[in-house]
Amino acid sequence: MDLSLEAPSVYLFTGELCTRSYKLNRFAFDFKYPQVRERFANDPEALMTDYALTDNEKALVRARDWTGLVAAGGNHFNIIKIAAAVGESHLHVGAHMCGANWDEFKQTLPHRVEIMPSDLPALAKGKR
Repeated sequence: MDLSLEAPSVYLFTGELCTRSYKLNRFAFDFKYPQVRERFANDPEALMTDYALTDNEKALVRARDWTGLVAAGGNHFNIIKIAAAVGESHLHVGAHMCGANWDEFKQTLPHRVEIMPSDLPALAKGKR
C-alpha cells in the first residue's frame, strides 16, 4: 500500500488541469442534486452524454476508478460525490487511491472503523 506523498501517488490539481477537466468536474459537482443522482442511478450513460464527458472519462466513471478520475483532472471533493452516489465513502476512495482493498486500508486508519453507513440497513435487520 503506497501512503507516500511523492509522485505518482499524488496528482497536482492545477488551473490548467481544472480548465481542461471542467465538464468532468461539473458532472461530479452536480451530484449534490438529488435529481442528478437519480438520473445517474436510472441511466448513467445518458447523464454522462448530457454532460459531454469524454469516452475516457465515461470509462473511468463506469469502472469506479476514483484514482483515474482524479488523475484525469477530477477534483477529489467532486469525485467523492460520485462515490457516495454508488454507496462508497471518501474512505473507500482513499483506499482505492492507495491501491489497497477496504479491509487493508481500514487497518491504517487512526480510529477503528467497523461499519460504514451502507452497513446500517443490514444491521437494523439483524444481519452482519
